[in-house]
Amino acid sequence: MKLIGKPLILGVIFLLLSFAITVQVRITNSSESEASQEKVLSGLKDEIFRLNGNNEKLIESLDSVEEKLEKVRSEAAEKDSSNVEKSELIKKYTIIDGRTEVKGQGIIIRYYPSEYSGSGIKIGNADITKDLVDIVNELKNAGAEAIAVNDIRITNTSSIEMEKNVIVVDGQRISRPYIIKSIGKSDTMNSSLIRPGGTIELIKNDRAKIELAISKEVRIPKAPTIQ
Repeated sequence: MKLIGKPLILGVIFLLLSFAITVQVRITNSSESEASQEKVLSGLKDEIFRLNGNNEKLIESLDSVEEKLEKVRSEAAEKDSSNVEKSELIKKYTIIDGRTEVKGQGIIIRYYPSEYSGSGIKIGNADITKDLVDIVNELKNAGAEAIAVNDIRITNTSSIEMEKNVIVVDGQRISRPYIIKSIGKSDTMNSSLIRPGGTIELIKNDRAKIELAISKEVRIPKAPTIQ
């Protein structure tokens, strides 16, 4: 048996040392990378908390301003009867653009689409989207002061559409059950909705079950973009 020479032993030691150094460098780099990522994540969390805090303060400030505005309108109306009409007009347009949560008498509509239409055609989200748009437009024509679809406030700039086979209201996805709430003169809206040949009758006869209820108190939230 030949003895292993010094050069060979030194070579093996050198290889082992090189391997150890490489592993140590990788571990060090990995630790530094993880530390760096942790620092970035910590910074992002702090920024999110800061922005969320600012947002909550802005919402509280807006609510406070709206309360003060309502108080000023009421006081002005009490002092001068000619201001009553102006105050009501301001209030009306504040409701229309969705700036405030509203409550009052109205109608609640529950829409349950069928699986197939009367002619045997499968009902899809495109049909449901069209029905929801038609019902909302019917309510507007009947004098509705405020409308919400699945608690999403409808304003003059709202849209109800289908994106990738999903029904979207102002960028928010909605799904069953479909509930349309409306505030206004209940009798007027009800008469308009159930009239022969009207929107509700056409939908009910072809592709959906619709439940319509008059309520003494309907609550509709602020528009999402106003919150």
